[in-house]
Amino acid sequence: MSFIMRIPSMIYGTLLRTDRIFGVQACVQTITQNQVRRTMVLCMWGLILIATFSTLALWTSLQTVYGADKESRNDQPGLMEGFRKLQHSVDDLLNADPQRLHLAGRGSRSLPNVVCPEIDIPGEESNMTIDTSEASMFEAEEAIFQTSTLKVRKLISTANSLVNKLYDAPNGYRPTIEETLADALVLDDYIYVPGGRWVPAHCLPRWKVAIIIPFRDRHYHLPILLKHLVPFLQRQYLEFGIFVAEQANGLQFNRAMLMNVGFVEALNYTHWDCFIFHDVDHIPLNYANYYGCSHMPRHFLSGADRWGYKLLYGGFFGAVTGFTRTQIQRFNGFPNVYWGWGGEDDDILGRIRQLGFFKTRPWGVMGWYNVISQHHESAKKNTARVCLLKHYFERVYSDGLSNLEYSKPNVTLFPLYINIAVDIQHLDWNRSWTECPENPQRIQAAVADAPAAAADKSADAPKRERRGIRADNKKS
Repeated sequence: MSFIMRIPSMIYGTLLRTDRIFGVQACVQTITQNQVRRTMVLCMWGLILIATFSTLALWTSLQTVYGADKESRNDQPGLMEGFRKLQHSVDDLLNADPQRLHLAGRGSRSLPNVVCPEIDIPGEESNMTIDTSEASMFEAEEAIFQTSTLKVRKLISTANSLVNKLYDAPNGYRPTIEETLADALVLDDYIYVPGGRWVPAHCLPRWKVAIIIPFRDRHYHLPILLKHLVPFLQRQYLEFGIFVAEQANGLQFNRAMLMNVGFVEALNYTHWDCFIFHDVDHIPLNYANYYGCSHMPRHFLSGADRWGYKLLYGGFFGAVTGFTRTQIQRFNGFPNVYWGWGGEDDDILGRIRQLGFFKTRPWGVMGWYNVISQHHESAKKNTARVCLLKHYFERVYSDGLSNLEYSKPNVTLFPLYINIAVDIQHLDWNRSWTECPENPQRIQAAVADAPAAAADKSADAPKRERRGIRADNKKS
């Protein structure tokens, strides 16, 4: 009991001997009856400082925890996820807000007067560090936006409501999507536009590039690709946007038709110079593999890890290919008849050769890719692909953008991309095309139903519209 009674005097003596810790000595030495309140305020401020330093120390430990391996982070998923969201909320309050920018009001005087480089890009000779371990879209967004993640999500929420109103608006005058999505954020060296569009902030981009990803049920692969692809493109000082063309039904996968849909829908957002069609499971390894619009048509792949960094065959033209906008319109887009795996990339190569184009390709390590091997299941093979490919020249001007039809897509903006979900269907079979016996049921049914389909076409118009761009050189 006597020890307890001596505690206040011990504390008092210790404070007197302490050299100015948070002003506590001053507090003790100047205590009088009239200064009690002032002393209490000073001491409370000292406690606040101590609490602040403790909070910063806790924050550092949380970041250390999140840098640990995934297994250790999954021990308490609910608690740790809550800590993570709390961390980002406080980070947003402590860090300076990213500069907001209205693109429509960005006059010519505010534009950079330096053109972005196309060659001799700093660090272009280096390889990317690839991590194909599982990642959620939330983690991919964190990796790209860091402390601005929540602000970007708020911007996306507003942009989605504006874009949906445009798609639901009746035909007639209405602002373009590019005009609608004019509110942007300045994030480091780039201007970010909602929906995964990036514009260099300090130089004029040489090219405006649309990345089109044909997609269905590859949710494991998509965040891994985006986590690598966005920094890869930023290192090349390109203006770019990413569009995911998603097949929203259970029919066999039609990659080439989704490429047509992605091309048509992406043009609603801005006047892209070229389009790169990118498989969701292919990650480029070398920054020198330039995704600009030079030397197109271009096959960006010179080898993949699953083939020992070689090509499957010399004429391979799949996985990652690029074309200018004018080139795509000239060869009438891509074939719509390839349902299932295989054949469409060789058909596309035949089209560009028929019109006198020649593909280019990077050589050696510059064009190497890693393929995400986890959860990798190919679509069912197209049993008619050999026959269709044999007669591809019959359909160049009559199958592609010229006969493309699909119902109104469901468009959703996400922080890293724009998702275009579409219910694509088999199109009417042209009687001038050679029938392929490998798939007689589909073709014979389409031929037999052609007169009835033509008669009912007007009734189906509200559900299914011709949205393609007719090629200028289409044959009658």
